[in-house]
Amino acid sequence: MTYPSRLRRLAGWIIELVVVSVLLAVGLILGGDSLFLGFVIGLTATWLYFAGLESSSRQATLSGPLLGVRVTDLEGERLTFSRATGRYFAMYLSAITPFAIGYWMAFWTKRRQTLHDLLARTLVLKK
Repeated sequence: MTYPSRLRRLAGWIIELVVVSVLLAVGLILGGDSLFLGFVIGLTATWLYFAGLESSSRQATLSGPLLGVRVTDLEGERLTFSRATGRYFAMYLSAITPFAIGYWMAFWTKRRQTLHDLLARTLVLKK
């Protein structure tokens, strides 16, 4: 198993930050006058984007093919939708750690795993 470089992981986070920002903005627009409804729509779209694409045959969100990476379980197999969902919600834990250290863990863990990868028992691998 070959793990992506730290630079690839960082580039993936930047690409996904743009995608998530667009999804949340669309949700807010569709929510109209209801800020709550807009966030619900945006967060639902974000969850389906990550869990749906990471559990698909592509095994990656939009950044995956661009950077030549895919998300797998610890054996290198495709994620189930439920495992991809768990990984998605565990991303919030990575994000709320001080200084988002849960994401930066990929820079020093042996298999370049973030906190949410460790919790969901997933890997990001080079194709």
